[in-house]
Amino acid sequence: MTENIPPVPPAPRPGPSYPSHAPYGPTRGNEPAYGTPQPFNQSPPVLHDNQSQYSHPQYGQAPLQYASQWYQAAPESKSSGLRVAAGIVGIVLGAFLLFASIAGFGSNAIAGFLLLVAALGNVTTGIVLLASQRSRTRGVPITTITFAGFALLVSLLAVPFLGGAVLFFGVLLAAPVVILLSLGLAREKNGA
Repeated sequence: MTENIPPVPPAPRPGPSYPSHAPYGPTRGNEPAYGTPQPFNQSPPVLHDNQSQYSHPQYGQAPLQYASQWYQAAPESKSSGLRVAAGIVGIVLGAFLLFASIAGFGSNAIAGFLLLVAALGNVTTGIVLLASQRSRTRGVPITTITFAGFALLVSLLAVPFLGGAVLFFGVLLAAPVVILLSLGLAREKNGA
């Protein structure tokens, strides 16, 4: 058992270990132009009762006081399934309205333009809703609900020009967006 213990190295001798080297800093006659250097007041570190001067943390462990000063991680919130579903349905609604706007320009330019605005608004807010699915702000869901309601209104106005299919699919796709986001906002408001 004692044969595995390495020998103790000899104690270091006092004094400079490399006397041939010049001391660090300016020498007489070679002072810098801004004046003579002032001595630096070095005080020894304050040690606690059970702390040695050369103590280091264990391997793989960083002191908490240093780690927290550089990076404070906020707890990451879960993504909302209702926001994801509403974002996907909003993109599908926008794609449908985009095709309907192309057909709407053939019969009535105003109906086609309104359908195009509703289509681009729903696609854009659906993408932003998917991109910010972990966010708890209310701006994007309210904007998405607004564009879905606008799509319902425009689908109702486009019935005389494009027929009842636009209204049917508009209601079929816009109503879930409004319902899902309303439920999601109510759940987030209650803190669930």
